[in-house]
Amino acid sequence: MPSQTFFNLDKEKREKLILYAMEEFANNLYPNVSINKIIAKAQIPRGSFYMYFKDKDDLFSYLIDINTKKTNKLIKNIFIRNKGDLRNSFVDIYTCLEENLYKKEMIGIFKNIFIFRRIRDKKIELADHELFLVIEDYIDKNNLKETDNIEFVFMLLIQNLLISVADLIKNNNSKEIKRHYLKKLDILCYGIYKKEDYND
Repeated sequence: MPSQTFFNLDKEKREKLILYAMEEFANNLYPNVSINKIIAKAQIPRGSFYMYFKDKDDLFSYLIDINTKKTNKLIKNIFIRNKGDLRNSFVDIYTCLEENLYKKEMIGIFKNIFIFRRIRDKKIELADHELFLVIEDYIDKNNLKETDNIEFVFMLLIQNLLISVADLIKNNNSKEIKRHYLKKLDILCYGIYKKEDYND
């Protein structure tokens, strides 16, 4: 996380540095991201940068944190709009990601998040748990058969979403990917047994 020195900067300087950092991470794979290019565009001395952030990892962790907070707020609003319905909310989350993903900067950031987590062995489960805590109270549990393991179910739905997002990044066939996503979502939400054949 940034030092207090970074937060003591005036808002315009902070925002400028973050803007150019986001651009650099959006346009380059993680190993090729250049701190020199970021500080040159932001017009800050190299020494000052290292008073704000320890290194590239520290900077990117902060960018992930900023984006995570925005994403969590967006997802919370989607759940509120859908009155807590799990399936409808995840359809809307997918649609929202799909619409934004084809913006070049979003693809770059997503790719780098996956690379960063793999390189630094950062576990995605922690971020998923934090998201669950944000929206837990907004999930409509009235129509759910079982609510004791709601976080486990939520994690399955998130994993399905992330797999499809990864497919979108690698592939151009968005219609087919969405069709598969919705099919898997229905299996997760409704099961694979015919109602009359299902035994408790």
